[in-house]
Amino acid sequence: MPRQFKNARLIKHLKVADAIKLLGVSQPTLSAWEGERKSPSIEKLELMADIYETSTDYLLGRIRIHKNVPSNPISLSCLPVLHEQPLWSPEYGWMLVNSIEKHLVRSDGKTIPFSTAGNLYTTPPIFSVPETLSEAPLTRTQMLANEEMWVEPISPDSNLRDELRGWYRRKDRYVENEYGNRFYLDTYEAKWLGFDKEQTSTDKNEDAETSPSF
Repeated sequence: MPRQFKNARLIKHLKVADAIKLLGVSQPTLSAWEGERKSPSIEKLELMADIYETSTDYLLGRIRIHKNVPSNPISLSCLPVLHEQPLWSPEYGWMLVNSIEKHLVRSDGKTIPFSTAGNLYTTPPIFSVPETLSEAPLTRTQMLANEEMWVEPISPDSNLRDELRGWYRRKDRYVENEYGNRFYLDTYEAKWLGFDKEQTSTDKNEDAETSPSF
């Protein structure tokens, strides 16, 4: 079963630098754990569970816990970055987002355009995916006025979205994170969206290990 060390750290909004300090290990050691090349000791596994506020069973890939009650209203303008995410509608029930065709797919196969979807809610899995964004994204004017913002890629590739989402700083022609990943300003609303999430000392996170430009 795949381990959930990296997922748990990202959901806790911890950078690698913060995690290694709290765990008392080196960066190569944490990378080896998250890459499943080495295993932590029982003591370190328990410490990791305490720091990430989860269970050792979850870290070892033995459980995936979900909330049961629909919650968190979703802004319709967030739908482009929620491709293949399940959302709940009081009118239509559970539907899947298709951001490529700009509609939601019902369980009977019928589709609902984004523009007529009405109120939508999500039940993000606890300890398994980052919290789904519920606020509206920045307008282009707001994005250009922000020095720093949370970026969500627009892509059907869930692995790419997980790898590249996070905090970015605005430059002259692009936004860039601490790992050198870039999204260009002229592709805003086509390849990415920016959000003005409340920032804390530990919530500028999401390490990306590659450096593609879009």
